[in-house]
Amino acid sequence: MSEFTSGNAPGFQSQIESQDSQVWWSGRHGQNLVATKRVTIDSSNLDSGNTPTTTLRGGVLLAIEDATGNAYLYDADANDGRQIAVGILEKSQDMLVDGVASNRYTQMLVHGLLKESQLVGTDDRAKTQLANRFVFDSDLGVAGGELMHPRGVYRVSTNQTLTASQNGLMFIALAAVTFTLPTKANGLAYRVFQIANANLTIVGNNDIVHKGDASASTVAFSTASQKIGSHALIECMYTADNTLKWVVSNLGGTTATVS
Repeated sequence: MSEFTSGNAPGFQSQIESQDSQVWWSGRHGQNLVATKRVTIDSSNLDSGNTPTTTLRGGVLLAIEDATGNAYLYDADANDGRQIAVGILEKSQDMLVDGVASNRYTQMLVHGLLKESQLVGTDDRAKTQLANRFVFDSDLGVAGGELMHPRGVYRVSTNQTLTASQNGLMFIALAAVTFTLPTKANGLAYRVFQIANANLTIVGNNDIVHKGDASASTVAFSTASQKIGSHALIECMYTADNTLKWVVSNLGGTTATVS
């Protein structure tokens, strides 16, 4: 079972009561399988669809900002971690303390059975991001796979050294970008896409399989007039016993130079 917290930091402070609708639903014998995680909601959050906007409604989707680790309302157009939904605010939260916007310490749902009609600010990508931990009462179909629905999308304009923690992300290049692959681990996968008239380069260590080469170090999309729309899926998998390789699939159909 979940447990409501007031939003105050731990200590002796007044508790705030709430009359929210129930976000989760129950299964057989009343089982709800709810799990929660304590988070700090940043003081700058506003719920534009609510009155007052300083009260966040129960059911809003939450994301974690990369720089601070604080929770923010999910923003599909953000580029700093807030575009990746990670949980649901279970109860409404007043962001004011004595009239001043303040960080609030509360909890979000991170696993369970959800009433989709009670969610605020959701979209298809957010549902896909949450689908591995939540079951929605109105949609019991199979969630889309990583290829069709990356768990998050980042826009980048500088060279990137990918990490294991970025597994499942898609990167949209806004300029010439080189993606350096991390230490191999079975199951790591990334997508990269070039939207500018600039090079898109993938760098490994004699461990890339692509276009007639099973031990390439570089895949570069750099052919003139074929740079925009370059698109690759990068997956780490066993290609033989005890042999991990990066398998690069050309999704965009533009010309790749392998070396």
